Amino acid sequence: MKTVLVTSMTCLICPMIDWAIRRRVVVPEPSSHSEADVKDWAAIGRIYEHLACYYLSAAGFKAEIKDAAGYDILAECPDGKFFKVEVKSSTPRERRTDTCHRAQGSLNFAGMRNKAIADVFMFFSRTTNHMHLMFAEEVDCSVNYKCLSKHVFSDYHTQLALSKLSSFVPGEGLAFVYPSPEEELKLNREWVLDNMDIVQEIRGKGIGYNSISKVFNLGSFGWIKRICREDRNGITDIQRHKLRISNA
Repeated sequence: MKTVLVTSMTCLICPMIDWAIRRRVVVPEPSSHSEADVKDWAAIGRIYEHLACYYLSAAGFKAEIKDAAGYDILAECPDGKFFKVEVKSSTPRERRTDTCHRAQGSLNFAGMRNKAIADVFMFFSRTTNHMHLMFAEEVDCSVNYKCLSKHVFSDYHTQLALSKLSSFVPGEGLAFVYPSPEEELKLNREWVLDNMDIVQEIRGKGIGYNSISKVFNLGSFGWIKRICREDRNGITDIQRHKLRISNA
């Protein structure tokens, strides 16, 4: 994670990447053209197939556009295994349209039926170029539409999707496992310890522990405060635990 120097409270409202998710891609700026002028929708689809190849390469895969029956891209893992990727793109609608069952503030992706041959589905928001990823076992291809909340299309979720994809093993199912609350707490504590200089610098700007916890998505601020206090005293709970083990 890059060191972030917080100079004012305005930084707290800026979107930030969770420290646990490595930034794998720079999301390109979306086109400013109006979709009302689009006449060749196949060309729009090809743009997002190329964007998907860019994202796949960032996750360590080779990718080639195929436009075959049931999938768009053939991707190759570093170990030589192949998997098929289906690419879909859409724009959000803020009003409810009964004819396509699009919920308010969501994106509706058409043409899902008969795509069961694909192993990975990459959904793109054309207004942001952010991506949401799902594996075949997570998608129902017996229906023609897939509706997703617009909130899953963000920089954070794009980076998370690529981290999730990087652990995918074709033919062996989903290898990505989210950390348990206990594991996440341990990871957060270790991050605070490793980045104590950043935390103390932010505190020096007058920003409270509760705000720091929300910015870095670290859970309850009470234990962050305790770790910082213990750090000032030169010892932490983790260090005490390690000391007890070494003396046992």
